[in-house]
Amino acid sequence: MSEHKIEIRRSKGQKVRDERPSRVGVRGVGVLLLILVALAVGACGGSQPVEPAAQAAADTPTAEPTATAMPTATPTMAPTDTPTPAATDTPTAVPTETPTPTPEPATGRPPASPDIVYVGIPTTPEGDPQVNISFDVQGDPAQLMKILDILDQYGVRTTFFVQGEWMQQYPEATQEIARRGHELGNHSWTHFNFSEMTAEEVTKELEDTEALALELTGQTTKPYFRPPFGSRSSLSIQTAYDLGYTTIIWTYGADEWRDGATAQTIYDNVYGNKAPGALYYTHTDRQIIIDALPRVIEAFQADGFKLVTAGEILTAPAE
Repeated sequence: MSEHKIEIRRSKGQKVRDERPSRVGVRGVGVLLLILVALAVGACGGSQPVEPAAQAAADTPTAEPTATAMPTATPTMAPTDTPTPAATDTPTAVPTETPTPTPEPATGRPPASPDIVYVGIPTTPEGDPQVNISFDVQGDPAQLMKILDILDQYGVRTTFFVQGEWMQQYPEATQEIARRGHELGNHSWTHFNFSEMTAEEVTKELEDTEALALELTGQTTKPYFRPPFGSRSSLSIQTAYDLGYTTIIWTYGADEWRDGATAQTIYDNVYGNKAPGALYYTHTDRQIIIDALPRVIEAFQADGFKLVTAGEILTAPAE
């Protein structure tokens, strides 16, 4: 509407300028000059009415900078609020838990071997008979915690073979094993049959499990690898060795998984096969293991045996 009126006003002004010179003389020229001056003054002020659109444009940028200023305030608030809790909470929680576990037991770890292992060194450096009772970890962590408490009670440190999928499901329980000062060994990711796996499959199983153990505890699983069910092939043994692992089986099993197993059969299968250097294995998911364990430990210790880690029983004494 404004532009249309302005156009009409200019058209009338044009008529005035066209007609008046023909009706007046010199005197009319003076009048005309006065009119032109008036028009000039009106044009200066009249250029303002032409600016409603420009005024609107001027208003719009004013609003836009205001909107633009708000994002500036928002990033300022976000970096201030977000990092503060993160920086305060995260460093506090991590240092509290990470130094507590024992990443590497004091004995260290032997180098990997290409040979499959069934038995360890019979005696400690001091000449005492020694055995290793290790655990393949599975099942409810509540059972595991009871086993850890029993081992603490008798001052025993040993090796727990952890499975990747189990660690993923129970990260805090995994950390607790390391925090209590025990070794971690690799028990694969999926608990599948290694005798049927390709080298690529073996590699993925072991590397994925190792990566998660390191992430959760800071402790490596190398060089201890116990294949599920004891299943292996020459390919899996060689591939494991290439990755830094020794394939460890056992001398005697507790066989707590068999039908009809009891705390007494566990005792008979373990202590009943007492032998210096023997590697015994069991699991962490049955009450009968918890029932049998104190009696087994007490029997070995009464006979002067040291119950040690895989690292201790597989490391030859320094000459």
